[in-house]
Amino acid sequence: MNRRLDKPSGIPKPALKTAGFTASAKTIAKTVSDAKMPLTRDLANLPAPRRRALSPDLQSRKVAPSRTNLRRSRSFNDIRDIGVMSRVNPLKRTAPTMPSIPAKRVATSVQLRTAKPAVTGTATTTGQTTTKPKPAAVKKPVTSSGAVTKVGAKKIPPYDYKARYGALLEKHNALKEKFDEHKEQLVHLEGLPEQYEESQAEVQRLQLELAATKTHYECLEKETKISAEKIQKLTSQLESTAAQLEKITATCQAAQENEKKLQGEVDELTEENKWLKDEGNAMREELNVCKDQLFASVMERKDLHNQMMDLRGNIRVFCRVRPALECETERILCGWRYIDEASLEITSMDPKNKGQRTEFSFDQVFHPLTSQTDVFENVTPLIQSALDGYNVCIFAYGQTGSGKTFTMEGTEGQLGVIPRTVDLLFDSVKNYKRIGWEYEIRATFLEIYNEVLYDLLNPEANDLEIRMVSASSKTDVYVSNITEKIVENGQQLRALMDAAKRNRATACTVGNERSSRSHAITRLQLIGVHEGKQEKCVGTVNLVDLAGSESPKTSTRMEETKKINRSLSELTNVIMAILNKQEHVPYRNSKLTHLLMPALGGNSKTLMVINVSPLQDCYGESLKSLRFAASVNSIKMTRVRKNRYLNNVATTSA
Repeated sequence: MNRRLDKPSGIPKPALKTAGFTASAKTIAKTVSDAKMPLTRDLANLPAPRRRALSPDLQSRKVAPSRTNLRRSRSFNDIRDIGVMSRVNPLKRTAPTMPSIPAKRVATSVQLRTAKPAVTGTATTTGQTTTKPKPAAVKKPVTSSGAVTKVGAKKIPPYDYKARYGALLEKHNALKEKFDEHKEQLVHLEGLPEQYEESQAEVQRLQLELAATKTHYECLEKETKISAEKIQKLTSQLESTAAQLEKITATCQAAQENEKKLQGEVDELTEENKWLKDEGNAMREELNVCKDQLFASVMERKDLHNQMMDLRGNIRVFCRVRPALECETERILCGWRYIDEASLEITSMDPKNKGQRTEFSFDQVFHPLTSQTDVFENVTPLIQSALDGYNVCIFAYGQTGSGKTFTMEGTEGQLGVIPRTVDLLFDSVKNYKRIGWEYEIRATFLEIYNEVLYDLLNPEANDLEIRMVSASSKTDVYVSNITEKIVENGQQLRALMDAAKRNRATACTVGNERSSRSHAITRLQLIGVHEGKQEKCVGTVNLVDLAGSESPKTSTRMEETKKINRSLSELTNVIMAILNKQEHVPYRNSKLTHLLMPALGGNSKTLMVINVSPLQDCYGESLKSLRFAASVNSIKMTRVRKNRYLNNVATTSA
């Protein structure tokens, strides 16, 4: 009966003495890892290392170190493999699962246990490739006739301790032989690290010398190239300098010749210069005489211009009939007939008084097709009078929606009287500057709304009052606490005018969507000084855009309408009082008439532009405005005086 035995666990493993081998392996591994390149060139010439006596087993096997083993250095991995191989535990096997051996094969198994396996291979290393030792070939049993019997390899049963011990002992002897062989090889390689270190140090020294030599060579080569470039540049510079020297020499010779010619011309020019100086002095004296004559002619021109304006009348009245708007095409128009450039006739188309005709005469009549340029051409002489030192007042009168603001201010494409006056003033100032006149222009913007004065440049200003300039002057007035700006160009003045326009009071009425509900007065003071003649003149231009008159029956803003109509009525009373030569003229009854006192009854030239609407609905208001303008046109004023002052500043400086 076959019986399976348990695997023995108390048999001790054979101890391998590998301590010295391990230490040598570590030394060789450290030496090999420090090397940067293998030494294979000079190993053949190394002295033969001292050899140890080989064991009898090695001598019998004739194992000698080969040249290939001496010419290569082992890596740490090769030595590690040797140590690992020496520590192989052959006792570690899996539990057998075979049945017990039958009695017929006992002899064969005993024969296999007694046979020692031969070790035929050794571990060799070439470069980084490691060849593991080949296992010993197992001898196959041979019969008496020489035929090889095929016997399957049998595993040693676990209970056969003797066979297992024999197998382990055989493996131990084979590994011990390999260990002795490798130990002999290590003895031969002990002297190689020192030689390798010396050779490596020598190689490093030679490499340093080679690098220093190369660096020195490169420096010399660079210096040679730099020197060659410098030589080439200096050569080219020398050639260019030589060429420039030739040119300069030729130029110098030409300059010397030219100098001789110029010297003769200098002598001639010196004589001519003396003659020109004498001529210049004579012309300067003549120029002074011409300036005096020009100044005298300018003064004479001013007097003649003033006389011409006196002949035309110091108060002039223009009438302008506006055209019908696109939105008024369905409304009935009055009958208008323009007799000549100063007369017109209006005819009523109302069924009650149809055919009623009234004729009026003025200084100038403008029909609906008259352009803004044609209107301003008739205003230009008054602006010239202001530059000459006279007070000028230009104002537009008429009912709401009759075109007063369009006449005075105009639109972007059709400028009115005020912006055109600005352009003309500054153009004239430039021309006057050429003949010795220096002008300073001061601007103020005032509004009269509900009989209250407002500063359009500073709407928050209070305590604006009309006061007399002096006790001796009965008609010269000024406004206290008002903002006065000195303007130097037309652009600056237009900016001030735009700011004042934005602050003006306007509202929607029956006759106009944006009606002026206040009287706006733009006052420009022109101060001219002629330092050479010590003369000073002061002129003033008052540009007035009156509020539109409106019938109380159609008004939606009753209080404003009453104030506006009252101020316009007082203006009519003042003009009629002047016409009738009354002793008392009621200037102070209205802020408007009080402020326009210098323009109406003082030293001033006045222009009134009457604006009327062509519609039959406005026939009554148009007839009233035309009658008022005709009565103003009949006023005969005394001759005005020019504002002339002695230039004390110029006298003091002289």
